[in-house]
Amino acid sequence: MLLAAGVAAAWLFLLAPQSSEQSSVVERIKHLWASEKKSSITGQGYIYKMEPYLVNLMDPGVPRYLKITLHVESNQEKVSEEYDKRLPQLRDAILTILSSKNYNDIMSSEGKTSLREEIKAKMNQLLVGLKVQNVYFTEFVVQ
Repeated sequence: MLLAAGVAAAWLFLLAPQSSEQSSVVERIKHLWASEKKSSITGQGYIYKMEPYLVNLMDPGVPRYLKITLHVESNQEKVSEEYDKRLPQLRDAILTILSSKNYNDIMSSEGKTSLREEIKAKMNQLLVGLKVQNVYFTEFVVQ
């Protein structure tokens, strides 16, 4: 019932014949709504999903493995050819970083934040036009 009343009110306000004063108010509301919607979308860059990594950690005497999946947010809103061209170099650099860590380096919250920043910095060294804004861990398993 409340939904039907809301729909009827919206129809009367937005679609019914209006005076010029009502029309300008409606146009301003539509403009504000469109610009708010646009600004919330433009803040995010394109997110690349990387294939999962499975690496041996550097824990002496204890074989430990890290399985991790990364998503990388760029400064651009669309796919970049540079990312695809540099992907082998990016994966190699990330594998090198991950395999140089031990359990104590990565299991704390601070360790994960440090790892995230290290990966981001290394990727930004390799990329020229595309810049990494954020690195997200969507899977993080140590065994």
